[in-house]
Amino acid sequence: MTKTKLIFIGLALALVGFLFAGSASAQDGPSLSASPSSLAEPGEATVTVTGSGWTVGSAFLLPCNIPEGVNAAELDDAAVANHCSQTGGFLDMGNLTPVTIADGDFEATVTVNVPAQGIFLVTGDATGQESAFALVSVGTDDMMDDDMLAETGVETSVLVIIGAGIALAGVMVFGLSRRLRSL
Repeated sequence: MTKTKLIFIGLALALVGFLFAGSASAQDGPSLSASPSSLAEPGEATVTVTGSGWTVGSAFLLPCNIPEGVNAAELDDAAVANHCSQTGGFLDMGNLTPVTIADGDFEATVTVNVPAQGIFLVTGDATGQESAFALVSVGTDDMMDDDMLAETGVETSVLVIIGAGIALAGVMVFGLSRRLRSL
C-alpha cells in the first residue's frame, strides 16, 4: 500500500468516527432566573424574574414557600417540583402573577416576602406542560448569578475518537518509516 492510500484510509476512518460522536446541546425546556437571586437579610424584596425557552404564550408566576429547617439549596429539581406542585401545599396562590410570553421570553417584576430560609419563584402554564423555578436565597453572595457561568464540558466519545485518530496516525507513520528504511 502506498503512503497516500494509508493516509487517505486513516483520514476516512477519523471522519467516520467524528460522524458518530455526540455533540453537546442546549438544555431542553424553559429556564427561569431571578435578580437579585440573593438578599442580605430576610424581608420584602422586589425581584425581577426573567424566563426564556418557553413555547407557550402565557404562564403564571407565584412564590413557593420553603418550610423552616429545609435547606433549599440542597434540593434537587425533582424535589423542588414535588415541593412546589399544586398538591405540595407551599404555593402562595394569593400572590399569583400572570405573565405574557413573547418569542419564548418574558420579564416580570414581583414583590415577595422572603423568609430566612429563602423562597422559590415558580412559573408554569395553565396546562402544566412547562414549568421552571428560581431560588431567591438569604445571606449568600450574589456575586455570580447562574447566567454568568458558562455551560462547559466535553463529550468523552470525542476524546476517544481524537485519541484513536492520533494513535492510528502514529502507527501509520511508524509503519511507513520501517518500510522506507527496508527499501
